[in-house]
Amino acid sequence: MWLLSKIFDVTLKMNMGLYETIQYKVIKKDGKKEIREYEDILLASTKTAMKDSNDSGFSNIFSYISGDNKEKAKISMTTPVVSYKDDQKVVTGFYVPSKYSKNNVPEPSSEKVFIQELKKSLYAVIRFRGYWTEGNYHKHDQILKTYIQENNYTICSQRLIFRYQPPFIPGLFRRNEIAYQVTLSELKSV
Repeated sequence: MWLLSKIFDVTLKMNMGLYETIQYKVIKKDGKKEIREYEDILLASTKTAMKDSNDSGFSNIFSYISGDNKEKAKISMTTPVVSYKDDQKVVTGFYVPSKYSKNNVPEPSSEKVFIQELKKSLYAVIRFRGYWTEGNYHKHDQILKTYIQENNYTICSQRLIFRYQPPFIPGLFRRNEIAYQVTLSELKSV
């Protein structure tokens, strides 16, 4: 089983190498937990009613990158798919390839899609495998929040979920991450 897992992992990495991935700089690494610095990021996003699968809106964004935008431009698939909860809705976003800026990104033709910018920031991130379930997210969310607190960081965003593989990939082989934007907390005087 271990060998099969390694072979599948290498195959996924080769296939995922076909897609541009959000770039970041690792500031600190502690096992599967990292503090990362991300530059400005553009996401083509949609906000939809929350569903149990936590992947609402994928088809809206897929239509956008497939040419349903005012320029009729086909936009390359990227990783990860980013999602988070906002006002009882789920926001799902595709990372816009780095060749685009906020000045030249194709304008969505659907009112369901919007372009959002995440400004340069530090993020605390945990990487894990498995299916996209609330139980799996909750387990790793708690580990990450404990790590954040123990390392004197303050959370300043909602929980972001990064999904790198499509849903047909078995859970054992999926790369998932949870991220929070963080700042270094002020040290308290004693």
